Amino acid sequence: MSIPNTHHALVVVEQGKAAVREKALPKVSSDKILIKVKAVALNPTDWKHIDFVLKPGASTGSDFAGDIVQIGADAEGKGFRVGDAVAGFTRGGAIDPDNGAFQEYVTAYPELVWHKPSTLPYEDAAALGGVAPSTAVQALYDHLKLPTPWSPASAPTPILLWAGSTAVGLFAIKLAKLSGLRIATTASPKNHQLLKDLGAELVLDYRDPEAPKKIREWAEQYGGLRHALDNISEQGSTKLVASALGPQGGTVVTLLPVDESKEQPWPANVETIANTLYTALDKKNEKSFNNMHAWNDRITGLIEEGKLSSIPLKYWEGGLEGLTAALDEYRKGRVSAEKIVASI
Repeated sequence: MSIPNTHHALVVVEQGKAAVREKALPKVSSDKILIKVKAVALNPTDWKHIDFVLKPGASTGSDFAGDIVQIGADAEGKGFRVGDAVAGFTRGGAIDPDNGAFQEYVTAYPELVWHKPSTLPYEDAAALGGVAPSTAVQALYDHLKLPTPWSPASAPTPILLWAGSTAVGLFAIKLAKLSGLRIATTASPKNHQLLKDLGAELVLDYRDPEAPKKIREWAEQYGGLRHALDNISEQGSTKLVASALGPQGGTVVTLLPVDESKEQPWPANVETIANTLYTALDKKNEKSFNNMHAWNDRITGLIEEGKLSSIPLKYWEGGLEGLTAALDEYRKGRVSAEKIVASI
């Protein structure tokens, strides 16, 4: 197919506002591929970038799925051909102001995309290849160094996934279950059954002041809780998570940096690690980049084997033009226990 010089993209027009505009395609460096976007998935980070990070004219959007239309000379021989259907994520507009998921064409390193099975809808692939599951992967396997789905736990290993009904939480529960972990989580009561169905063993109301104590007592049967992922990471949530760990202490991965000095008294034997997903997008961060590449080599097989599927999806109409209203749903906190996806 012929590749145009310009395309349509959702770009920042002023702080807090984005609209569809025609602009030049992102440049394809020799070590990258160009993808015709078929579907996208939305995340809270997308509207936060529009409101607080990006400059006017910058492209937007993180999660994409589509078909490869061009391969750079140095990206040849890495397992992909023109016409292959793939999925992945980027940091729209922040690394390259012309590159984002919410547009007709996006560029990516071949190491950071994976083959979409023919039976998997593009919308599902956009969600499965996006920020939320990739964040869960980095938190569980890079930072907490827990057993993986291809080498699951041989002994009962408890983990706390605070705020399990968030997109990251939902994917984390799926992955932790595949890894053979024993899962405790929190959520509003309306979402408890969903989280149990996904594999959580203990589900508590996050507003229950006794939740940390109950989680700590539950974990004693497995030798105590040492690992946790806080999917909120603000308004004191990390202190609650830390208090759920046993007397031996442990590690809490957060989605945002947490200042422990403001959360006193802080347990001296509890370490926090802020998840830094976007480091995986830069080859200079060799460890993060290679770990994400290794995950991308595995995910297609997990999907084809029926072990991994998407979280509940909400299909949004209107293509690129409809994304501004969809982003408002996230801004207003109206998205829970699902992910918005759209065809482009």
